[in-house]
Amino acid sequence: MRQCVWTLTQSKSYAMNGQPVYPSLPDNLVDSLLAQLMASYATPISYTITEPPSWVVLSVFSLIGLFVVFQRFWSLRNLDILLVLAFIPGFMLVYEGQHGSDNRITSADLGDSTKDSTDLDPTLAQNQIHTPVPESAKIVQANPLPMPANTKLYWGYLFLLVCSGLLALRMLWDTGIVRRPLLEPNLNSGGMLFIGIGLLIFLIINIALSTPRPRPLGVPNTGLVSGAGPGNVLIRSIPSIETMQSARDSESRSGVTTVEVAPAHPKPLDTLLPRILAIGANLILIASIVGIGYWHFGSFNTGVGTATLYLLLPYTAHTAGSVDHVVPGSLLLLALLMYRQPFLAGLFLGLAAGVVYYPFFLLPLWCSFYWQRGVRRFALGFAFSLAVLILAVALSRQGDFLVNLGYMFGVKQVEMRELGGIWGLGWHPIVRIPIIVVFVILSMSFVVWPAQKNLATLMSCSAALMAAAQFWHGFGGGLFLAWFLPFAILTIFRPNLDYCVALEVVRPWPRRSKLPKKLQSETQTLAA
Repeated sequence: MRQCVWTLTQSKSYAMNGQPVYPSLPDNLVDSLLAQLMASYATPISYTITEPPSWVVLSVFSLIGLFVVFQRFWSLRNLDILLVLAFIPGFMLVYEGQHGSDNRITSADLGDSTKDSTDLDPTLAQNQIHTPVPESAKIVQANPLPMPANTKLYWGYLFLLVCSGLLALRMLWDTGIVRRPLLEPNLNSGGMLFIGIGLLIFLIINIALSTPRPRPLGVPNTGLVSGAGPGNVLIRSIPSIETMQSARDSESRSGVTTVEVAPAHPKPLDTLLPRILAIGANLILIASIVGIGYWHFGSFNTGVGTATLYLLLPYTAHTAGSVDHVVPGSLLLLALLMYRQPFLAGLFLGLAAGVVYYPFFLLPLWCSFYWQRGVRRFALGFAFSLAVLILAVALSRQGDFLVNLGYMFGVKQVEMRELGGIWGLGWHPIVRIPIIVVFVILSMSFVVWPAQKNLATLMSCSAALMAAAQFWHGFGGGLFLAWFLPFAILTIFRPNLDYCVALEVVRPWPRRSKLPKKLQSETQTLAA
């Protein structure tokens, strides 16, 4: 259709007896338009990923309309929602800064296109008629200099760390809140379920249509994540999938053709495995949030609303294809979902710790929760998962086994060079050491505080620890919101959970009775 209209509008007139004569419209114009329309619909439907700025505006307005309590604007729930939304500006600054660092193109790379045509032929400047430009037009034409990429990265990471610190304090304060008024979303469960399923489908489509790319290596003074920190070598070797791409990277906006050279014989597993892991982790993460709301909170609407809030965040749309974000987050949520089964909770928490190392510091909190009942089963599940991961690293044969084992358990010297995040943008790396000391003290303090631990304590304190870990994360600290943001959102919407303690919800370990079978039957009869 557009081709037909363009052809008609671009038709040239011709002269007949000195008068311009325009070509008449063809008799089959309608048939041509219909043919073009049918041809356009006969082709496969093209899917365009929404640009990050557009999605930010849509998601913020949707979040405010769905979850803000307008009749009680200064309620604690509204302040918590605003705190969650406060991560968006910092995340977008980091996103813009990283793309600016990746797409630095000089005038020499473009063939020095900044030269004017008069530089090639000086005589053209003498023949040109110079029209004076008014002052108002000069002001309009003067474009301000864009913010440098490093400046965007610095302020973005700083903003994320400030928000992480505020959220950690809010989660620690939550342990002392007693009254929990029920404030459900502004939409019923059917509407929230429809929106949540639609968002999840588009998220999976974005992952499936995006191309896995190798992770960028750490570059000093750019804030790019190097992946050289503690963690599992198997996860580090999996390419990440960028599910949101700015229009500036396309040829239509930049005018520069970018040619990506693919490997000669790409392995099918290199492109299939990242998609499977990312899609599976996102499905588990969302299902775990809904399951926690349904089984532990007793409200299906709360679970669906919490999952929809997480899906609406721009961070979720951008990092849905990063396995180092979503895989640990899904494993931590599975541990929380299975907290009534200590072995399964320890199994999933051990897998999360063996993947990205930082959940190791959740052990004092979780062991203290199960101390009265279930701590042995929890420790057994945790040890079993670590044994499985150690065996997988040994069978992978990627580099030195002992070195990989040291990275997995964090048995290595604190990195001081080639750091990413804000530590590669001006902050001295030596400051990480006192921050690590304070973090370890905070982690160990959960052994004795709070004295009575319940499900609400597990959620809020786990979120606080994972948010505080962003401060000493040397390779993009502040960006890994999937490690703690689902826990924080669940804490915001949770009801009163004081009764969810280990003695009440964890079944005792079945033990064999030393009495003879005859006495056992008599005892059971008397008990009945």
